[in-house]
Amino acid sequence: MKKRLHLFEFHDQPWFPALWRDYLTDFMSLYAVRFRPYRAVVPVLLPMLSAESRMVDLCSGAGGPVEALILACRDEGNGAFAGLRVALTDKFPNPEAYRDLQSRWPAHVSFVESPVDATCVPPDLAGFRTLFTAFHHFRPETARAVLADAVTRQQPVGVFEYTERSLRRWALPLLCSPLLLWAVTPSLKPFRWGRLFWTYVLPVIPLAGIWDGAVSCLRTYSPEELLWLARSADPAGGFEWQAGKLRSRGAPNVTYLVGKPAGAAGC
Repeated sequence: MKKRLHLFEFHDQPWFPALWRDYLTDFMSLYAVRFRPYRAVVPVLLPMLSAESRMVDLCSGAGGPVEALILACRDEGNGAFAGLRVALTDKFPNPEAYRDLQSRWPAHVSFVESPVDATCVPPDLAGFRTLFTAFHHFRPETARAVLADAVTRQQPVGVFEYTERSLRRWALPLLCSPLLLWAVTPSLKPFRWGRLFWTYVLPVIPLAGIWDGAVSCLRTYSPEELLWLARSADPAGGFEWQAGKLRSRGAPNVTYLVGKPAGAAGC
């Protein structure tokens, strides 16, 4: 496997306009809902959600992976999800997208409108912490701090990434992503003339998207690296950790890490 490269992503940058960031995360959300790459993680999530009914989603973006998960759980028809509650959070929150998602799933979705730092989650946000397509944004020291905060607060945590450090597998999807973006942009909600302008007239969103997608692949941690980060964040060994890869329908594989306090139900 190629060495991990932590190049910059446009929508990570504080100077990147919030409007452009929202347009990018709206597209990523649509991809997650349409193709449901995280459907494969349901068997891993089931034990965690059996033990902890509230899910605190960190770095939610526009919330697409969470909606895809809710749909997958509904399709599974498993009673463990009947009482599922998900709180959406982000360092750069997208309240408009969160309200839209909440309107479709009022019994399941809530959100925090103020910024939430994944390395220092407020104590009132207790529950199973999840990060979908987000962990690769963190350098190792920050990634370790995210896990260490969960360990300190004794909160179960799960990391899920559908990208892989393999441009051989991702080269074609990345090159085709602008075509998909151009095809679906008119159907993205809410409708915005600015979205059309920055996609078709001045194609900032497709160009930033293909760059960020490629960099996401190069940044993605392997299961072995995730376990190393987890164990270094948990030097006392108070958590049980599991990592691996799952075959996915909407992506080649989903890499995952889950951890819970030793002796707790689940995992």
